Amino acid sequence: MPKHWATLLAVASLSAVPLIAAPVPVRIAADTEVEVSDVPGKAFAQAELHRALVERESGRGLARALEVRLTATERAEADARVIDGRLRVGIEKPVAARLLLGPSIRFGDVVAEADGTIVWTGRVTATGATAIRLHLAPFDLPESAELYAYSGEGQAHGPYTGRGPVDDGELWTNTIFGEEVRLQLRVAPEDLAQTRLTLAGLGYLGAGLPMAGSNLCADNAACVVNAGCATLSSSINPARDAIASILFASGGSYYICSGGLVADNDSSSVVPYFLTANHCISRSTEASSVETYFDYETTCQNPNCTQPYNSTGDTVGSQIVAGNRTGDYTLLRLSSIPATEDGVATYLGWSTTAVANSNGVGLFRLSHPQGSPQAYSTHTVDTSKTTCGGWPRGSWIYSRDTFGATEGGSSGSPVLNSQGKIVGQLSGACGFNVNDVCDTASNATVDGAFASYYSQVAPFLGSGAPQCSASGASCSANSQCCSGNCKGKPGAKTCK
Repeated sequence: MPKHWATLLAVASLSAVPLIAAPVPVRIAADTEVEVSDVPGKAFAQAELHRALVERESGRGLARALEVRLTATERAEADARVIDGRLRVGIEKPVAARLLLGPSIRFGDVVAEADGTIVWTGRVTATGATAIRLHLAPFDLPESAELYAYSGEGQAHGPYTGRGPVDDGELWTNTIFGEEVRLQLRVAPEDLAQTRLTLAGLGYLGAGLPMAGSNLCADNAACVVNAGCATLSSSINPARDAIASILFASGGSYYICSGGLVADNDSSSVVPYFLTANHCISRSTEASSVETYFDYETTCQNPNCTQPYNSTGDTVGSQIVAGNRTGDYTLLRLSSIPATEDGVATYLGWSTTAVANSNGVGLFRLSHPQGSPQAYSTHTVDTSKTTCGGWPRGSWIYSRDTFGATEGGSSGSPVLNSQGKIVGQLSGACGFNVNDVCDTASNATVDGAFASYYSQVAPFLGSGAPQCSASGASCSANSQCCSGNCKGKPGAKTCK
């Protein structure tokens, strides 16, 4: 039998598997068109936020740092790049440190400003880390409290408020590049006694993050093509502003996959739906930890492969609205509208026309192989490729690479038809030689087929789909509001 990409095994023989026709969706809606969201970029706002945080930080608080130490074995595990259908780039080190703002404070320092506002400054360090994410759980701040995470070099994120971005009582901060994360908490004096934070774990991202190389990045296969070196058609080019690399926690490790923004049939509002693979994100905690990186591109000459993880980032937190192993898809709703570097985010249209059994149909993709900047690949549906067990043709699309390639980290990337509409998303590869992503003769690229699972996502993307709530409507999570901002006391929150 041929093997899936995740197994990383090659075999010498192949057993035929009967072909399965693509199932017909229960409800077919008109194919959607591309939507464009124009939101101001974050670079200027981040610079201003960083300046304000540095002005208020306590030197004594920074000096009283919490040092999280990893064993040599843990560091080696964090540094190892492992592909198991997704790309592992780090681990989560349990910490279980509880912060009490009072006489028993464990690290950091508290000062009072002229208006009475209490400001706590702290610092968490992990020697050897390429980057750090903090996991706080439980996370439940009083209404007046705001938490920020920042670096000494210019990164700044927040405020993190309430019960976290998706109101689930957990927070994974934005990634901070380097060996330390600075924290600043602002709270009204009357809420000081109710303010507690627990640092459940530290995400230690190691040497597995991308490094510069001659073609795209050092770890990419020679056949992987930098999207900055490719000429894309006018129908495919908008996807550059739809595709993101995602960084998330799962089972004590940190992983990278790809995904893309998806349009719905309501043009009166923009809902940040995001499509990726189910083998990447299938649990609510994984979704809650998702951090997106849009506009992660580089030039053809002298590619820079280290930029996104010490830049502004985009969104933190998401919720699963639909997903299934069959078709290997997960549809997320991001916690907020992406505010990208260039201020533009594209929401890709989709097609319910089945292509899994349409031999020779051209397919197009932008993805983040090995967590690198956007790569470009083209494929042709190939019905002569024999299927892998558990991935029947019809529920999956089998294709042959015709330009470029995909690798671990590309999983979840939408595959598009010639009109630039989504027809599936990447599951991986199937073949005799999946260790070699450049071996197009022995391997097939395999995508979950959008047409086969459309009936399951139609309630969100199709006509009559439930949409986000306007200002003033009741809510319990930021993702329910068109503004991405749900504020108020528990049980009485409204969209702002």
